[in-house]
Amino acid sequence: MSLALREDNFVVIDVGSQVTRAGMGTHDTNKTPVVAVNMSDFNYPLKSDTIVSWEDLEACWHHILFKELGIKKSRNEHPVLLAVPTQWSKFEHERIAQMFFERFNVPGIYIAPQPLLALYGCGAVSGIAVDIGEESTQINVVIDSLLQSQATITVPVGGVHFDEYLLKLMKNDAALVKQFEGKEDVRLDKEFARFVKEQSGVCNVYVGHDAISKEKAAAASVIENAAAAATEEAIEDDIVTTEKEDEDKAKDIPKDIEIEYKGHKFSIGAYRHKVFDPLFDLRVIGNNGLNIIEGMRIAASHCEPPEIRPKLWESVALCGGGSLVSGLQPRIRSEVADELPVSENIGDAQPRQVGFLRIPDYFTVLKDRKYRNLCTWLGGEIVAKLVFIDAKNYVSKVDYNESGPSVVHTFL
Repeated sequence: MSLALREDNFVVIDVGSQVTRAGMGTHDTNKTPVVAVNMSDFNYPLKSDTIVSWEDLEACWHHILFKELGIKKSRNEHPVLLAVPTQWSKFEHERIAQMFFERFNVPGIYIAPQPLLALYGCGAVSGIAVDIGEESTQINVVIDSLLQSQATITVPVGGVHFDEYLLKLMKNDAALVKQFEGKEDVRLDKEFARFVKEQSGVCNVYVGHDAISKEKAAAASVIENAAAAATEEAIEDDIVTTEKEDEDKAKDIPKDIEIEYKGHKFSIGAYRHKVFDPLFDLRVIGNNGLNIIEGMRIAASHCEPPEIRPKLWESVALCGGGSLVSGLQPRIRSEVADELPVSENIGDAQPRQVGFLRIPDYFTVLKDRKYRNLCTWLGGEIVAKLVFIDAKNYVSKVDYNESGPSVVHTFL
């Protein structure tokens, strides 16, 4: 007999290499997570979304459930939805199920892929999810709520590379280096570079990429006019997104900017806007591999039928910590113009525009731009609200006791 579960008890855990977010109660999904655990406190059990220490990961989840959320293990009436990276294997899912039922005594569990939840959080069931993480960028495609595993692409660039690249640019700035001279309590290091990168409005990665050549603009105009009738509805849907995107574009941004760091003021040059350049050209950091635009193009091209591909480009969800940087959406739109195939044939199944998803306006709190990276968390809350009301939708303790850890695969 299954335990009747209450919405107030539903727990969502969004796993991350740097930060793991969690919360309890899905009666109100228009809220930020109440728990944000820095994974450095648990020796970083995940590296590039790969589990490197089960012991530390278990300690992290134990801390979240029983310390942060105050759940009592002896009478645990809190089912858990776990948002996880797509690359975790069946073995890892089984071990998670075993841990949560046998060590944490949960009444139920549901394991969901993060890209799918990211799209759900933006009100979509199909699209391209781009997760800009700490050590890599994951590109996944979802079609009609089904993750397309053959279209998963990893770009080996993430937050740590942005920090290193910005630091390199800073060390080439003789004026900035001189500003640090004689200051023993601060250093020009990766910590400072990360601080600058994460300051709101300081770096705008669209600066320097806002001028489109006349030839490119003319070519785009011909195609858009020819396809106007066929894509009228899609364009209308994207108007609001484009207007919101204007907030990310370069507007009266000074060449140099002064910031305060640990009680000292420093002047940073315009090179700060190049911080995300490695995402678009890995060669600037001495790496080889696909950049984000090539990765998105290849991921979409691996999906069938071909007619679905243009719609995927119209539904791009940016998530992860890196998605918060200013100017990213218009920069991607600008860079995509060089990669997408150009055809004047209206019948061709080719993308003609790039549209970006966002958290819907009726989530009055989470719709704020600063919460853009919480779309996966929101998707988790929405799914938990739906699956935990019926024991047929998730792995219950009864299911686990009868069939063992492998039963988790029947609910994925």
